[in-house]
Amino acid sequence: MARRFRTQSIKSNYAYRVDELAEVVGVTVATVRNWIRAGLPLVDKNRPTLIMGFQALNFLKARKEKSSRPLGLGEFYCFRCKVPRMPLGAMADYVPSSSTGGRLKAICQVCECQCNRNISAIDLPEICKVLDVATRDNR
Repeated sequence: MARRFRTQSIKSNYAYRVDELAEVVGVTVATVRNWIRAGLPLVDKNRPTLIMGFQALNFLKARKEKSSRPLGLGEFYCFRCKVPRMPLGAMADYVPSSSTGGRLKAICQVCECQCNRNISAIDLPEICKVLDVATRDNR
């Protein structure tokens, strides 16, 4: 999923037409029709096409979980390789952005492109056990 959807406004006990669901979620009618082709359950095969709110919520939640890529301790998501990777030489730079957190910057060990990961300052000691972290100025 390239875009986030407004699922908070979907009422679970309401039956939506395709255009109503598209408006509530904030996408086009074509997107909802693509979801139907991808497996979004319908109330029945008759027209107008009706979709129950709880089924739409379950479908969108399952799609979001499927696209989620949780990272392990010390891993970075490489956008070029499209997989979680450990940094080259187990080294990273920490650039604080506030008093509560900052960004880790590292180089992918396979394709050698720059990878970033936002972390909390509380998690920094745990990551320092796995990686050699140097703190840099944010200038």
